[in-house]
Amino acid sequence: MPRPEMGRSARPATLIREGDQQWLKTAIIPPPHLLLIGGGLDARPLVAMAHELGWQTSLWDPRPANARREHFMQAGLILDETVEALATYSQEQPVDAAVLMTHNIPLDAAALKSLQRAPLRYLALLGPASRRARVLEEAGLSEKTLDLPLAGPAGLDIGGELPESIALSILSECHAVLFQHSARPLNRSF
Repeated sequence: MPRPEMGRSARPATLIREGDQQWLKTAIIPPPHLLLIGGGLDARPLVAMAHELGWQTSLWDPRPANARREHFMQAGLILDETVEALATYSQEQPVDAAVLMTHNIPLDAAALKSLQRAPLRYLALLGPASRRARVLEEAGLSEKTLDLPLAGPAGLDIGGELPESIALSILSECHAVLFQHSARPLNRSF
C-alpha cells in the first residue's frame, strides 16, 4: 500500500456523528523511514539525527566490522543480509528514503542496482559527482534508467566537513524532498 505524501496536508480532522455518539477522525501519517546503506563512522550522526526527528531508521551493511549494534543503538533495524535482500526489504517495508554511504564503489553500485526499482522518494549517494558517475557505471545504470533522481553529491551546501555537519546536510535535503519544500533560506537578509 503506498504511503501518503508527507508534504501535502492530510485531510483535516472531521467529526463523525452517529446517533448520540461522536468520533474525531484524523489521518495518521507514519514517520519517514530512512534506509542507510553503509554502517561506517559517518553514518552514526545520520542515524542519531534521524532518530531525534522521530524517523524510523534501518541500516544495511554486510561487512562484519561495520553497522555494529553498539555503535547504532538508535537504529531501528540493522540488516546484514545479501545485497539482493535490499530490494525485497524496500518493497516489503515502507522505506521512503535511502542514502548510499559505504565508501566502497562496488558495494554502493550493487546496492543502487538492488534499490533501483524501490518505491523511494529520495535516493542519495555520498561523494562528488565523479564518484556518482563511477557508481552508476559499475552498476550498469544511468540517470535515465533510475525511477527517481539520484542526489549525488548528497545533501545541501551548508559548508559541512565533519560527519555531523555532513549528516545535517544530507538529512536536511532528505527532509525537504520528503516534505516537498524548497530548502531555501527563510530569511534572505544575510
